Formats: sequence, structure tokens, C-alpha cells
Amino acid sequence: MQRKSLITVLIVFKFCLLFGQVYSDKKTQHRFAQTYIGLNTQLIPSSGRIIFKNKKYNFPTNAIPRLNIGGLHFWGKWDFNMNIPLKSLADKSISQGAKIHFSSGADLSARYYPWPLLDKKFRPFVGLSFNTMQLSLENINIGKRVEGFITSSLLTGFSYSYKGWQVNTEWMFLPQNGRNFYSNLEQKHQYKLPDSYFSIGIVKPFDFTLSEEKPKLSGKTKAIEELLIKNGKLNSFSIGIAANGSYFFKSPPFSDELRSLPRHKGSFNMEYSLGYFLHKQRIHLGLTYRTYRSNSVSYNLEHVIRRRAISLEGFKFIWNYNGFVPFIGISLSSEKWATGLFLNDKQQGKTSRSNMFSPGLIFGWDISPSSIDTWVLRTNLRYYPYQKINDGVSDKIRVDQFEFNFIQFVFYPDRWWHVRKARRKIK
Repeated sequence: MQRKSLITVLIVFKFCLLFGQVYSDKKTQHRFAQTYIGLNTQLIPSSGRIIFKNKKYNFPTNAIPRLNIGGLHFWGKWDFNMNIPLKSLADKSISQGAKIHFSSGADLSARYYPWPLLDKKFRPFVGLSFNTMQLSLENINIGKRVEGFITSSLLTGFSYSYKGWQVNTEWMFLPQNGRNFYSNLEQKHQYKLPDSYFSIGIVKPFDFTLSEEKPKLSGKTKAIEELLIKNGKLNSFSIGIAANGSYFFKSPPFSDELRSLPRHKGSFNMEYSLGYFLHKQRIHLGLTYRTYRSNSVSYNLEHVIRRRAISLEGFKFIWNYNGFVPFIGISLSSEKWATGLFLNDKQQGKTSRSNMFSPGLIFGWDISPSSIDTWVLRTNLRYYPYQKINDGVSDKIRVDQFEFNFIQFVFYPDRWWHVRKARRKIK
């Protein structure tokens, strides 16, 4: 049986390589979405405006290799993806004793294809991107200042698919590129970030679910589901892991003497989850743990925030559109925060700590091609409003947290075991 399953997977994989449009030929739930992974390089031409010692400079030309992870949805009409920068290849020197580093940062993008992606066809797209850009200026005399920006950009470009591979070219335009930035502890200038970003790359779509289409159409999947429901075997523990982004909708304001410190924007971290899924009720209950550190740096000043959160969460799946399964629920988070201020690497005063229970909202969706999935790819979004912490500088301040993980891998271990046994019984 295992050998037969392996042969089936290999045949499907070969079929996908030869006929990329298989996911657009029929609008079934097993062809609704594909995951992909790839590489691209983003080119940022010399442009914009930097001011250092009252002189104007352009941002240097920059090339940024990036890891690209995403998913094609709605049978090749929508593409949701993220890019993770691997390295900046810019010349960072702008004058003697000064270096600048700029990165377009990790981003989250949505592309829309007016015509679905097909093999051996060029397809244009338009879209929107949310970016976590970072700018730092290093002065040999007074140190370094680092600031992050959360921006939104417009996208356009085209894709070409060929035998299971896809080439993407893209132009990203930043319409509002003006930003305030301190070139020292006292002087604030209006910078102009580069407004045009070009990229080209290649991705490899893959799918482990198309082989399940035939069992579903033949009724085998339904038979397995009914057998396991009868025996109460579709409920399952779950294990989840994901890269998670945390952003401040509200962040600590700083007093006049610390005015050059940039506002905290957010941080990336790993997320780990344990839970239990009730199949009949379509409800998932679980615990999620994550921790992160956010630094605000301005030359010899540094403000540090650390957060550790473990959240009790419950959500209900409310719909199933061809394997696109949205959910909504609540999250009660036990939060531990710590903040501190440093001058020339020496802590000023004591670490300020805050503990709280914070209610929040959780929502998102699963890509679930089958009613007996043993693993799924999940997207989680969380929002915790009205959180207040001691910032270690002035008083209690509000920090509203928004969290997003693009792809969480969720595994159902006991369901995997029971489905495996049921497949042997039902031929």
C-alpha cells in the first residue's frame, strides 16, 4: 500500500511538472491553492535624499537577495506571499567617517492576476505590499542610529510559468517616501527614501494534496471520515510552529530630552503552539507561546523592550470555500514586559517590569483540502488593544500589539495515526 501511494504521488508530481495549468483546468478544492518557495533579487537604484552634516546625498544603489515564500489561491488568481531579505549588497559609505544602511526589509504582499496563471503564458498582475523598511546612519564620532518604517507600496509586474516553475518580475512603488530622521542627537531632517524597487526571481510551486482528489471523488475520503467520526477518532491534539511578526499600533512616546529616539515599530520572532481540535464542532482550543525583543537606537542612546506572552486561545471555523477555511475567536494572553534605557551601553536606572492579562482577537484561515487533513497550513492574525506597560522612562504607556504569521505549520499527530490505520481498512 505504501509503495502504491508513493507511485501515485510521483505520477502526480510528474503530471504537475508537465502541465502547470492543472490547477486552473478545474475549480475543485484540491486545486484551489498551491504553496511555493523561491529566491529573488531586489534592485534599488541610487535615488532619494539623505542629509548628513548639512550636505545632500543619494541613497547608494542596493541589491538585496531575498527568500520568497507564498501561496497561489483561487485557482491562480491571487498570490499572497512574503519576502525575507538575506543580505544587502550596497556600498554603505556616503562620506568619510559615515556609513548608511538601508533595507526594504521583510514584506507581506498580495498580487491579483486579472487572467489566471497558465503554463507557457505571460500574466500581468497588480497588488499591494506592506514593508518593514530599516534605515541606519553610523557616524564614527557619535555612534549609530537605527529606525524602522512600516510602509505600504503599490505593485505591478508579470509572471511566466513553464513546466512547474514560475518567473516573476516586479516593480514596487512607494508613493509616500518622506521620513524624518535625526542625523545627530539634535538635528532632524526630512529624508526621501527611494521610491522605486525592482525585482526578478524564480519560484517552485508544490502541492501534496492533488493526489487526494481521486479518493474524494470516489467516496473513499468520505468513507474514512464517517468511520473515524463513528469511532470518535477525528478529534486531535495539534502542534504548530511559525515565524511571527509583531507590530506596535501604539508605541512609547519619548520625552524632549530623548526626542531623537525612534518609535518602536515591531519585531520578528518564532511562535510555538499546542492545542486540541474538535472536529464535529469545528473548534480549536490551544496555547501559544512567543517572545521578542525590540530596540530603539539613537547614537549613544538605546531603549529596549522585551515581551514574553503565553496565550489561551479558542476559535471556530466559520466557512469552507474550496479548502479556504476562515476562523475567528478570542485570545487571553498572559503578558510579561520589561523595559530599560541605556546610555553608552550603561543602564540608566532600573529595569521596569509589567505583568498583565490581555484580551485580544484572533482570526485567520486554514488551507484545508480535505476533511481528514493530518496537517494544514494556517495564517494567524491577532490584535491586543489597550495594553499598558511601564516604559522605564516616564510612566505607563499604551502599546497596542498586532501580530501576523503568514504560514504556520500545524500537525495533528493522533489524527495522522488514525487516518493511516483507516486507509488500510478501506480499499
